[in-house]
Amino acid sequence: MRLSLILLYVPPPVLDRAASFYGAVFDAEPVREQHGEKGPEHWSITCPATGLVMELYPATSRPHTATRLEFHGSDVDAAVTRLMDKAYALPERTRDGAGWWVSDPIGNTVVLLPEPTR
Repeated sequence: MRLSLILLYVPPPVLDRAASFYGAVFDAEPVREQHGEKGPEHWSITCPATGLVMELYPATSRPHTATRLEFHGSDVDAAVTRLMDKAYALPERTRDGAGWWVSDPIGNTVVLLPEPTR
């Protein structure tokens, strides 16, 4: 089994910023979507390396999502550089120095770690 979708409910004022943030994390272009005629417009970002899809919906009738997300990848430093270059965030080193952590635009903790060695 593998995770294929993460769906976050985001306060409307920061929805576009959150889409840009996760686009930088995944090195992918956010795409505006709507499922059916009555579905809410939202952002979808697909990680080209893993196929993981992140959908960001406006949190209009429910509270925004608050969680910790950890992503492992082979090019963590490039993701950190994209986040800093685009002024989305200033990641900090994890305590052990192995990776980085940052808060996304709605306060979720996002941890970027290198692929685990086996």
